[in-house]
Amino acid sequence: MADPTSGPVTTCQWCSARLPAPDVERCPSCGAALTSATGTEPELPGVTALDPQAIIGTRSGSSRPRNRFLSFLTGDMPPDPGGPLDSSSVAPPSDAVRREMLRLQIDAERADLEAEAIALKSDALAHRGIPLAELNADEAAADEAPAGGGGSAPDTGESPVPAAPPGPGDTRGA
Repeated sequence: MADPTSGPVTTCQWCSARLPAPDVERCPSCGAALTSATGTEPELPGVTALDPQAIIGTRSGSSRPRNRFLSFLTGDMPPDPGGPLDSSSVAPPSDAVRREMLRLQIDAERADLEAEAIALKSDALAHRGIPLAELNADEAAADEAPAGGGGSAPDTGESPVPAAPPGPGDTRGA
């Protein structure tokens, strides 16, 4: 089998694009130099030849201070020339702060429990088929009724919430 680099070039060596002719100096797709005027391999600074500007740039870059974030990542952090450490920065919080933290924690737990109770009541009402709008209307009517119980309906012993219809496995009504 013939060596593909010995024959005429029909594809670009850099981007593999098809070339219109084998003796094209530059690739029409990526603009890479394919042949040189001297017939030798073209010099591409940084790829096939050393780039003197890049070498000079790296030498001058070493005098520049190193980025603190990069130094932190590589572990090349210089020692902190700070004075004596203040132990109050790592001391436990005062009693007043602890009380406030506990009060906030208890308030958060209370709010969670109230939300859970409301969700359970809503689920029970939805299971019985009672819309929340109807329940809110009943509560508003009870708030408007005069206090003292003189004008309220007599207690018949029945629940104001209708019972749920028996399900397929329910034997309460049988």
